[in-house]
Amino acid sequence: MEYDNEMERYWLWLCACPKMYRNTIHALTDYFGSPRAVYEASPRELLAWKRLADADTDAWVNALTAYKETTLTSDAEKLLASRDLKFVSRTSAHFPESLRMLGDCPYGLFYRGDLPDPAIPAVSVVGARKCSHYGEQMAQLLGRALAGEGYQVISGMAAGIDSAAQDACVEEGGRSFAVLGSGADNCYPPECRPLYRKLPLSGGILSEFPPGTAPLRPHFPQRNRLISGLSDAVIVVEAREKSGSLITADIALDQGKEVYAVPGRFNDLLSYGCNRLIEQGAGIVLSEGSLLENLAVSLHLKRVCAEPAEDRDPAAERRRKIVDALGAEERAVYSALSADAKGVEEIAGECGLTLLQTMNALLGLELKRCAEEVSKNCYAVNLAS
Repeated sequence: MEYDNEMERYWLWLCACPKMYRNTIHALTDYFGSPRAVYEASPRELLAWKRLADADTDAWVNALTAYKETTLTSDAEKLLASRDLKFVSRTSAHFPESLRMLGDCPYGLFYRGDLPDPAIPAVSVVGARKCSHYGEQMAQLLGRALAGEGYQVISGMAAGIDSAAQDACVEEGGRSFAVLGSGADNCYPPECRPLYRKLPLSGGILSEFPPGTAPLRPHFPQRNRLISGLSDAVIVVEAREKSGSLITADIALDQGKEVYAVPGRFNDLLSYGCNRLIEQGAGIVLSEGSLLENLAVSLHLKRVCAEPAEDRDPAAERRRKIVDALGAEERAVYSALSADAKGVEEIAGECGLTLLQTMNALLGLELKRCAEEVSKNCYAVNLAS
């Protein structure tokens, strides 16, 4: 594999150290200054670092010392090649920019296949491992629908909802990427091996954990931040009251991402998490058509606002200026609009505004050509604005 520079090899060497986690890498590179300096550090220098670090560093120092004695940068490269893996550090121009923005950005990624294309919107579909037949069908429907619209589908390749959505996406001819809670060379769960084999041909498999890492329980909450970090929007299909999917949704909200949930029966334990998300303001997946229209509007608006001015086309720039000029209530109402017409009461309920406030905001949006009254008291976003 070609590397951007010599330093990339030292990043690979450090990140490939067994049981080396992000916090330890941070502590080492903060003290020594670079991965190369860690590589070249003497046992005495490592002991000096141990004295300054936490009391629980004995195991780390012993493991790192043994690793330094047996593994050169070339050995790390050979290990990667033998596992059919590639590596990219966060200092590389090829590292996903959306992850670089995270406060707890990983120092490197091991992957098989490709990395997600930053120019193509990505949506994650997550949910219960022990899902219902209904949940599995919904995940498959959404996976196919997203693939058909050209979205990249991100998930964790877990049994149940995750793998159902990803498999349907690939079968539809789309591209999907799995973020694992183990090494990228470790297929977990084993029953997803057919999907594990297909993903590198139609997307990729990613992990921040070194090759050979086992799928330990603490790894999965860590990988969830990467699933949402790589995505423009997160869809939760089924989730219990306490589940990893809700952790992903919470992280996504903290990251400023769109969150949608598939509603379910109020007395169904698998629907509790989704219904609670909707109660808290998540978008409702009423149909694949309405979801795709909402995504098209919200993600287009988000990307237009994020693009450098010189890269925007005149129509997109005009739309951005209109949105920038909206008042707080107008912006809230505009965010609730979609290509599907909604009644005033529904819009007011989603925005938490009174009917009078909502009507005033809609009037303002109509005058600015951001909204249109499709039928009596039913409004939709004006895509022609």
